[in-house]
Amino acid sequence: MHIIVDGRSSPRLEQASDFTSFSVKAADPTPVAVLSALSTAGTSADEADHVFVDVQAVRSWALAAGVDSEPWEQGYSKMLAYAASKGWMNADASAIKAHIEATDD
Repeated sequence: MHIIVDGRSSPRLEQASDFTSFSVKAADPTPVAVLSALSTAGTSADEADHVFVDVQAVRSWALAAGVDSEPWEQGYSKMLAYAASKGWMNADASAIKAHIEATDD
Protein backbone atom coordinates (compact mmCIF):
# COMPACT_ATOMS: atom_id res chain seq x y z
CA MET A 1 0.00 0.00 0.00
CA HIS A 2 1.37 3.37 -1.00
CA ILE A 3 0.15 6.86 -0.20
CA ILE A 4 0.97 9.17 -3.09
CA VAL A 5 1.54 12.83 -2.24
CA ASP A 6 2.51 15.45 -4.76
CA GLY A 7 1.70 18.69 -2.96
CA ARG A 8 -0.81 19.64 -5.70
CA SER A 9 -3.71 17.37 -4.80
CA SER A 10 -5.02 15.36 -1.88
CA PRO A 11 -3.13 12.22 -0.87
CA ARG A 12 -4.34 9.08 -2.60
CA LEU A 13 -3.78 5.34 -2.19
CA GLU A 14 -2.21 3.03 -4.74
CA GLN A 15 -2.12 -0.73 -4.31
CA ALA A 16 -4.67 -0.24 -1.53
CA SER A 17 -5.15 -3.99 -1.04
CA ASP A 18 -1.43 -4.77 -0.67
CA PHE A 19 -1.18 -5.16 3.09
CA THR A 20 2.44 -6.36 3.03
CA SER A 21 4.04 -2.92 2.64
CA PHE A 22 3.25 0.65 3.66
CA SER A 23 4.94 3.77 2.38
CA VAL A 24 4.45 7.38 1.41
CA LYS A 25 5.73 8.13 -2.09
CA ALA A 26 6.53 11.75 -2.81
CA ALA A 27 8.19 13.82 -5.52
CA ASP A 28 9.94 15.68 -2.67
CA PRO A 29 10.73 12.92 -0.16
CA THR A 30 11.92 15.24 2.61
CA PRO A 31 9.95 14.80 5.84
CA VAL A 32 8.96 18.48 5.87
CA ALA A 33 7.45 18.25 2.37
CA VAL A 34 5.73 14.95 3.09
CA LEU A 35 4.23 16.21 6.36
CA SER A 36 3.04 19.34 4.59
CA ALA A 37 1.36 17.26 1.87
CA LEU A 38 -0.25 14.95 4.44
CA SER A 39 -1.46 17.94 6.48
CA THR A 40 -3.20 16.81 9.67
CA ALA A 41 -2.98 13.13 8.61
CA GLY A 42 0.79 13.01 9.21
CA THR A 43 3.13 13.44 12.16
CA SER A 44 6.88 13.13 12.42
CA ALA A 45 8.58 9.89 13.42
CA ASP A 46 11.89 9.24 15.15
CA GLU A 47 13.64 8.34 11.90
CA ALA A 48 14.12 10.99 9.19
CA ASP A 49 12.89 8.64 6.45
CA HIS A 50 9.58 7.78 8.17
CA VAL A 51 6.35 9.53 9.14
CA PHE A 52 3.30 8.44 11.08
CA VAL A 53 0.05 8.42 9.11
CA ASP A 54 -3.37 8.60 10.74
CA VAL A 55 -5.16 5.24 10.46
CA GLN A 56 -8.55 6.90 9.89
CA ALA A 57 -7.16 9.00 7.04
CA VAL A 58 -5.93 5.81 5.35
CA ARG A 59 -9.45 4.40 5.67
CA SER A 60 -10.96 7.45 4.02
CA TRP A 61 -8.41 7.37 1.18
CA ALA A 62 -9.20 3.68 0.64
CA LEU A 63 -12.90 4.43 0.30
CA ALA A 64 -12.07 7.24 -2.13
CA ALA A 65 -10.03 4.70 -4.11
CA GLY A 66 -13.12 2.48 -4.40
CA VAL A 67 -12.02 -0.54 -2.36
CA ASP A 68 -14.57 -3.14 -1.27
CA SER A 69 -14.85 -1.96 2.30
CA GLU A 70 -15.50 -5.17 4.26
CA PRO A 71 -12.67 -7.34 2.86
CA TRP A 72 -10.36 -4.32 2.81
CA GLU A 73 -11.10 -3.52 6.46
CA GLN A 74 -10.30 -7.11 7.45
CA GLY A 75 -6.92 -6.93 5.70
CA TYR A 76 -6.19 -3.46 7.05
CA SER A 77 -7.01 -4.54 10.61
CA LYS A 78 -4.59 -7.45 10.29
CA MET A 79 -1.93 -5.08 8.92
CA LEU A 80 -2.43 -2.71 11.85
CA ALA A 81 -2.19 -5.58 14.35
CA TYR A 82 1.05 -6.74 12.73
CA ALA A 83 2.42 -3.18 12.75
CA ALA A 84 1.56 -2.88 16.44
CA SER A 85 3.39 -6.13 17.20
CA LYS A 86 6.50 -4.69 15.52
CA GLY A 87 6.31 -1.29 17.26
CA TRP A 88 5.30 0.55 14.08
CA MET A 89 2.33 2.37 15.62
CA ASN A 90 2.39 5.57 17.63
CA ALA A 91 1.75 5.50 21.39
CA ASP A 92 -2.07 5.55 21.17
CA ALA A 93 -2.24 3.34 18.04
CA SER A 94 -3.93 6.12 16.04
CA ALA A 95 -1.16 6.29 13.43
CA ILE A 96 1.01 3.79 11.57
CA LYS A 97 4.63 4.34 10.63
CA ALA A 98 5.31 4.69 6.91
CA HIS A 99 8.61 4.68 5.05
CA ILE A 100 9.13 7.73 2.81
CA GLU A 101 10.13 6.94 -0.78
CA ALA A 102 10.79 9.15 -3.79
CA THR A 103 8.37 8.76 -6.69
CA ASP A 104 9.73 7.45 -9.96
CA ASP A 105 8.89 10.60 -11.94
